[in-house]
Amino acid sequence: MKKTVIAVAISGLFMAAGAQAAPQDNTWYAGGKLGWSNFQTSNSDVSSSITNLSSQDRDDVGGGVYAGYQFNNWLGLEAGYDYLGKMKFNTSAGSDDFKSQGFQLAAKLSYALAPSTDLYGRIGGFAYDSKAFGESKSGVAPLLAFGTEYAINRDWAARFEYQWVSKIGNKDDVGFEPDNGLLSVGVNYRFGQQAPAVAPAPAPEPAPAPAPVTVTKDFSVSSDVLFDFNKATLKPAGQEALANLFAQVKAETPKDGSALVIGYTDRIGSDKYNQALSEKRAKTVADYMISKGFPADKVSIEGRGEADPVTGTQCDGVKAKKKLISCLAPDRRVTIRVSGVKEVTQQ
Repeated sequence: MKKTVIAVAISGLFMAAGAQAAPQDNTWYAGGKLGWSNFQTSNSDVSSSITNLSSQDRDDVGGGVYAGYQFNNWLGLEAGYDYLGKMKFNTSAGSDDFKSQGFQLAAKLSYALAPSTDLYGRIGGFAYDSKAFGESKSGVAPLLAFGTEYAINRDWAARFEYQWVSKIGNKDDVGFEPDNGLLSVGVNYRFGQQAPAVAPAPAPEPAPAPAPVTVTKDFSVSSDVLFDFNKATLKPAGQEALANLFAQVKAETPKDGSALVIGYTDRIGSDKYNQALSEKRAKTVADYMISKGFPADKVSIEGRGEADPVTGTQCDGVKAKKKLISCLAPDRRVTIRVSGVKEVTQQ
């Protein structure tokens, strides 16, 4: 890979650096790497004193260890030691090796590709120590790297990286000043990682309040208990019976409920007369309720005369008037119908 291509790729990565998924802010990490080391030389990287350079084995195994500190979700600082291996070569003077190792320090910029995967780049310096022909040369060379890091779990991560170091030597001292590319696989442990906070489960929505229901209830009492036959004035005994009935009505009436007082007669007498009598008896009961505190605007009356008999045809064969009056007693009645909206209590 040419140096210019590598430099352009890494520069583009730095410009796109944004946010990453891991490691967490203000934590340390450490790891190691191992891979393929390749020394890159051209004629300008070899001393003119080296004659008959017949062959070069530029590939070897390289690796290193590193540690870093993550400042925030996109910026870290990383330092480490790298062994770049050796380059074997043959000359007219014999065979030898060019070896290089050193310490590096670089800023690490990261960009999150996915919740567990980061694309990153490193830029910094490499303090090298290179040897050949029994001579050594130390110096500092620029370092660029780019790679991807995958969070295996909360504490461990793996990385795949290409690192490039420029001119790790000096052709006047050790005969060579090659570049080096290190393609490696690494794994690192991240210290102090915290489990992500678990948001509390949202509180369940309260069940909607039950819709109020409309209730209707009838209370009936015999007219013979309340009134003398053919009369609409309460008897003394009728007042007591009506008081008991009203207590039940009041207890069962919903808040803001209303009452309809319905009067009925038997079939003895004309329709007109019976209608008027049923209305009078309904009014007498309604007046009593109002006198006991039932709202006047919530009480209405209705006379139904001899309608809706409960005896049906069972008295049809009775001819004697007294017996007929007695037989038709169930038809003579007053009904108080209470209705209103009642709130339903939620269980």
